[in-house]
Amino acid sequence: MNNYMTNYKKKDVNAENKIDFVIAWVDGNDKAWQAKMAEYGHGKNEQFRDWNFLPYLLKSIDRYAPFVHRIFLVTDRQNPDCLSDAGREKYCLSDDLVRKIKVIYHEEFIPQKYLPTFNSHTIELNFHRIPGLSEQFVYFNDDVLLTGPCAPEDFFRDGLPVDCGCLNAINGKDPVFAGIQFHNMVLMNGHYDIGAVRAHLWKWLNPIYGRQNIRTLLLLPFQRLQGIYNPHGPLALKKNTYEKLWKRDGDILDQTCLCKFRKESNVSVYVMRYEQLLSGNFVPGKINNRYLEVTYPLKRIAAALDRSGSVCINDTDMDDMMYLKRKKQIQYLLKEKYCKN
Repeated sequence: MNNYMTNYKKKDVNAENKIDFVIAWVDGNDKAWQAKMAEYGHGKNEQFRDWNFLPYLLKSIDRYAPFVHRIFLVTDRQNPDCLSDAGREKYCLSDDLVRKIKVIYHEEFIPQKYLPTFNSHTIELNFHRIPGLSEQFVYFNDDVLLTGPCAPEDFFRDGLPVDCGCLNAINGKDPVFAGIQFHNMVLMNGHYDIGAVRAHLWKWLNPIYGRQNIRTLLLLPFQRLQGIYNPHGPLALKKNTYEKLWKRDGDILDQTCLCKFRKESNVSVYVMRYEQLLSGNFVPGKINNRYLEVTYPLKRIAAALDRSGSVCINDTDMDDMMYLKRKKQIQYLLKEKYCKN
């Protein structure tokens, strides 16, 4: 690892080799922000609830991904407490880390006709407009944490994103998410069919995916693409992919971005990932992210935090009393993981 990192630093002299991280964050507990959202007819929702994961995500980046060039923290004119002097001291955020962080407001990169927005898809579909963003970047939801050391090659190799190309059926558990998945695939099926997978078959059927290959084998006989597996972790993306889709499918992306709130008729940032996969512009990589929900047993969450890779701790529906209790419990686990030497 040390030799590799040394070699990487020697090569990292050109802008195209730099890797930025982008984090989308909202403080859903902010009363002023809630009032603004209410003006557009939307009440409180767990989608916007803040679990205070952000300082631990930043700590995980500082500890496990020191190679990152810049960290763009995207907010709706909200400044997280962890970046104040008191917050930096509380969470032991290093000076080197803080120097890499740039807080960027929606109006600095999202076209005015889409603002204000409370739709995560609108924010994510416009990342390529962030001033100064490197060609190669990794997108983190603020509920994703790094849990062990990683290297640049875990995200990009020879200018290509590292990803898992596996087919999948659409998950119908959540009707809104299922609708978004469906519209993502409608868009992709307008340009590709199963031939795109067969053309790069070794990238879609690869031993590194393990048992996930079963999904692809079962869906290969279908001419139309039924769905693509989503690991629900950090996404390695390229600006030129965004530019390609905005040029080719701008009318569809525009319809989504005009929605103030997420709707089942939207497309999501996953269309950028699917474009990279279906065009063959990716390197097969191991799935090293674990998906959890805040209601999972604490022992299971603690065990996932102790394994290398990354983890997503997703919010679920619960009342306010349970939310406060569970938040305190998970905060304890995160403090034990990231704030002790």
